[in-house]
Amino acid sequence: MSSGRSLTFLQSSDWHLGSALTGGGLSLTPEARAARRDEVDAAAERAVAAATSCGAEALLVPGDLWDAENVPAATIHRLLEAFASFAPRPVYVAPGNHDFAGPGGYYDPALLAALGMRPWPKNVVVFRSPEWTAVPFAERDDITVVGRAFLSPAMVVERPLAPAPPRPSTPHALLLLHGSLESYTGPDSPRGPKRTAPFSAREIADAGFSWAALGHHHHVHVVSDEPGHPLGAYAGCPTGRGLDEAGPRVFLKVTLPAEGPARVETIPADTRAVRDVVVDVSELEAGPLVERVEAALAEAGVEAPDLVRVTLTGTQAFGARPADVVRPLAARVKHLAVRDQTEPPAPEPGPRSAEGRFASDLLAYRAAAPDDVRRRVADVALRLGRDALAGRPVRPPEAEDR
Repeated sequence: MSSGRSLTFLQSSDWHLGSALTGGGLSLTPEARAARRDEVDAAAERAVAAATSCGAEALLVPGDLWDAENVPAATIHRLLEAFASFAPRPVYVAPGNHDFAGPGGYYDPALLAALGMRPWPKNVVVFRSPEWTAVPFAERDDITVVGRAFLSPAMVVERPLAPAPPRPSTPHALLLLHGSLESYTGPDSPRGPKRTAPFSAREIADAGFSWAALGHHHHVHVVSDEPGHPLGAYAGCPTGRGLDEAGPRVFLKVTLPAEGPARVETIPADTRAVRDVVVDVSELEAGPLVERVEAALAEAGVEAPDLVRVTLTGTQAFGARPADVVRPLAARVKHLAVRDQTEPPAPEPGPRSAEGRFASDLLAYRAAAPDDVRRRVADVALRLGRDALAGRPVRPPEAEDR
């Protein structure tokens, strides 16, 4: 058995090919949505190109390659062609809760044959069992890859690492796992019973693998031991589809040396980023208001290729249209959505007036609201109701894409 050799691979997951992109808070136009959908669907091609250029010996993909069973066959064909172009280097796939490997799906050879599609390339290893399975690494007997698959989109409550699969005796042992890290706190972090296949950082450490390639969460997150050495990571999704996937998107280049801890590097995965910018424009007129927004965009690192939502807050005079003042900035970015959440200055109503009683009831409803959506509804209702009761002009807000 050979030993004493390093291993370099590229890790990526959560591509969600075929996503509808009808939400996410960006209010994309049909044209912008179609263009972004094509960029989402090109994730496999970008991953293979990055793996090739960085000299990776393998590509590890721990799940959620596509978004749902109804993804177009042409999108899957594009994925298969990208993987085939990476041959003879191997690709290891551990299906997740979106791209589950049950019968009748795109992982099923019978379905591909029935649709007249090419089979999965020979250089691709797909873990098809919910039980842990160990497979050898092509052309190297010092590496073993261990993985498992979801067979349905149903939430998995069992802990996949309790107990953990036996660590293979090879010098390098790789684990592919799709599931919820309990200590993850990113914006897409599920809480409580919404976690699927939950596990802890301690369970990762105790499993003893050389590396744990993790999928399911959509932002980069490295799991380290107590000395700070990386044990595994989420690469996050490589293409931002909405505000909960804001910021730069990356692939992970991981190097496992013959001795010592893993080295993790990031490689840009997307030419544009989703940006969410909130700006207080209280009492600003057109010129200073635009300057304030421009400064906020620069501070947020917004660049020309980006997809941006700007939310305007603070107070503005009755009848003001601050969003209209900002919209010409759309020429500076790929896409700009402007959300006006400014409020007109208004005197506090007396507690016995109709406006005062209305405001008191709405504020109580808002305080008890269980989520941000209901709180936002209360805010809008409070503003519109007070304007109507006080005889002020009623200006409904623009529709918001959440």
